[in-house]
Amino acid sequence: MKAIYLKGYRDFRRKYFRNHKKLFSELAEGQKPHTMVITCSDSRVNASLILNSKPGELFITRNIGNVVPPYEVTKGATQSAIEYAVNVLKIPNLVVLGHSSCGACAHLYHEKSDDEEEIELNHVDKWLTLIYPAKHEAILEALNTDEKNIFEITEKNNIKLSLQRLMTYPYIVRALEVGKLELHGWWYNIKEGKLEVYDYKSKNFVPISHYHSHK
Repeated sequence: MKAIYLKGYRDFRRKYFRNHKKLFSELAEGQKPHTMVITCSDSRVNASLILNSKPGELFITRNIGNVVPPYEVTKGATQSAIEYAVNVLKIPNLVVLGHSSCGACAHLYHEKSDDEEEIELNHVDKWLTLIYPAKHEAILEALNTDEKNIFEITEKNNIKLSLQRLMTYPYIVRALEVGKLELHGWWYNIKEGKLEVYDYKSKNFVPISHYHSHK
């Protein structure tokens, strides 16, 4: 295991760092990212890779389920990161990035069998109660059709829920009102490597290319 990471570090030093020394010298003086990304802790989701971004461009915070907690209910790392990004770094774009095959959303539907091993997930279960409204809405929507994947519906509803919760942050509302901030909701399809964007007008997720061609 140590050898694997040591090789990766050596490759970084010999290739990427050597070819971008000027960039790292500038970054050593401070950061000015153009986008904050709130995404999942899932190892399969790499915002920098998906967007082909360089160090210093994205201010990223991760948590299980790419959740934005309400402004007043809890205080923690995610709220602190949002506050710093908007009020100090003055980022002009904030993206909630969810994804397919999300274990957090799927966990909401998991029913433990009698012979299943007991696993302590007290903190996880408590945290995921924040996604319950997305699950409840998904159940209602799935009742009306047999064609939709309830897990995908929940994942996308969770993104919309996070966007709505961001509107409980007073400084975000102020930044939006004066045109200094934009909020975006993205859903990443891991298998296809494709992004869908939440369209506020149609209230649906659409392919990112379709979204920009109709703006």
